Amino acid sequence: MKILVVDDSKAIRMLVAECLKTLGHEVAYAENGADCLQYVADHIVDLILMDVEMPSLNGVDATKAIREIKKDDWFPIIFLTTHSDDDSFANGILAGGDAYLLKPLNPIRLQLTVIAMERIYLMRQKLFNAQRELQHLNLELERLSLFDQLTGLANRRNFDNTLERQFAGAKRNKSPLSVIICDVDFFKIYNDTYGHQQGDDCLTQVGKILAEQAKRPYDLACRYGGEEFTVILPDTNSQGASIVAESIRQAIFAQQIPHSGSKVAVYVSLSLGVATYNGQFRQPAEITKAADAALYKAKEQGRNRVEVA
Repeated sequence: MKILVVDDSKAIRMLVAECLKTLGHEVAYAENGADCLQYVADHIVDLILMDVEMPSLNGVDATKAIREIKKDDWFPIIFLTTHSDDDSFANGILAGGDAYLLKPLNPIRLQLTVIAMERIYLMRQKLFNAQRELQHLNLELERLSLFDQLTGLANRRNFDNTLERQFAGAKRNKSPLSVIICDVDFFKIYNDTYGHQQGDDCLTQVGKILAEQAKRPYDLACRYGGEEFTVILPDTNSQGASIVAESIRQAIFAQQIPHSGSKVAVYVSLSLGVATYNGQFRQPAEITKAADAALYKAKEQGRNRVEVA
């Protein structure tokens, strides 16, 4: 443990330190209550041995201040005192102390009391480890809730949240915001022809290319659902979004993924719809609706192409 010994007597500090070091603990010192508070504010402490009678700020008041500073982190405080009456004992415990040792100190009792406090230390360590593990699990759950497990892209929930946030920013800054919606052409036939495993591999490949094409840190490529994908392009006008969409279409086609059941090409292809907010929409869902309408037009016009709303 990291133990802080607080006593205005150097002889007491040395005696306590000698007893603690034989138990293998790390020991630090403070000569008064004020120094103790500063040390606690700057360092991790597992146990304090606190003299009660000190000038300026006594041990009881220092303990009250520590409990106020470290509200969510309770570590044991043992009082060292010459007072054995019930009132002194009650004042110390009610102030936030955990045990009493009478002066002159008995080294055996001091060591055994510290050994008893080690149990609290070990329980605190287990609690901290459990809390850290819980935080890691919560972060992983949050990640799983925002990203598609197959492609690694943002999922529909992530798309909706991001679009809402970016729409508010575009509205506030009077800047353009573009959305691309794309669909793998004749994907149901692809699945029926090659099987679901190869279908998943195809979607994974499409997702990888979309992620590569959404180059800026604030661009977001998403798997919208099934074989449908989206890209959010903040601060991007219609012309810029069209260029990105065409780059995506060409990059997918260049992979030359065989698709014998396609009615538009011998390889897997995409149809893409682009919509851009320039102040004309009141809700973010309207951009998605416009991009979806453009996608529908791309399919009507023969697929494997980009259409702009």
